[in-house]
Amino acid sequence: MNAPIITSGTWTIRALHDGRRCFAQDYIHDLQEADQKKLHALLKRTSQKGPPRNPEKFGKVEGDVFEFKSFQDRLFCFYHADKTIILTHGFRKKRNRVHRKEIDRATRLIAQFMESGDV
Repeated sequence: MNAPIITSGTWTIRALHDGRRCFAQDYIHDLQEADQKKLHALLKRTSQKGPPRNPEKFGKVEGDVFEFKSFQDRLFCFYHADKTIILTHGFRKKRNRVHRKEIDRATRLIAQFMESGDV
């Protein structure tokens, strides 16, 4: 299942949820207000102009997994359908490399989404 985050623009950004929780929205909600605003601005800009070309703001992690970046805050995502990006979850990156468990979690969430038939 996925829930709308931003649908005003040429791109749509949605977030996965399991019926009880939305991991990306929960992560954003738990951030300081200033950090929330930075991520929302990045997502809104993406909905209007498409994924950022700046590798400090957006990039491929591995396979189908991409990430939005705002300082140490990361939102993992994947492309789905025409001009739709779906967020899997967020986390704070504290090292130079992304933890393997976060990549595995995103990959697992993407696979569950694809298997659910909600595509």
